[in-house]
Amino acid sequence: MPDPDLIIREAVIEDVDSIMDLEKGSIAHPWVRSEFESLINDSNKICLIIESEGKCVCYVGADIVLDESNIGNIVTAPECRGRGFGTKLMNALLDELKKRGAAKVFLEVEHDNAPALALYEHCGFEKYGRRRDYYGAGRDAVLLSKCID
Repeated sequence: MPDPDLIIREAVIEDVDSIMDLEKGSIAHPWVRSEFESLINDSNKICLIIESEGKCVCYVGADIVLDESNIGNIVTAPECRGRGFGTKLMNALLDELKKRGAAKVFLEVEHDNAPALALYEHCGFEKYGRRRDYYGAGRDAVLLSKCID
């Protein structure tokens, strides 16, 4: 049964502060305001959020070039983790990317980020490679992709 208090929508400039707050403590190198403004304003990018009880509790961003997309970050508020918000938002993003003409989606995730890896695999992403030390010494990136056409 859908949660009537959950709203999935495209982010607007007024959401930037809330999105930046989500990243604090969750992302080792959080984005700066101008990067979020670009994510929201650039027609080749998309930022979706989940709003619950009037508060932004999850966001995801991606860019689109021709028929390919790259997902940047997906972050859920700590108090909302484990409730399926990431899956709901990822599925909404994949639907929107397909509508915008993307046929293949790429992302990378730190090799020991078990919750993120589980989310991506649950959403049908497959591993295709690895970048050694991408996030720093001994912190490899796992490369994943998914066809959505």
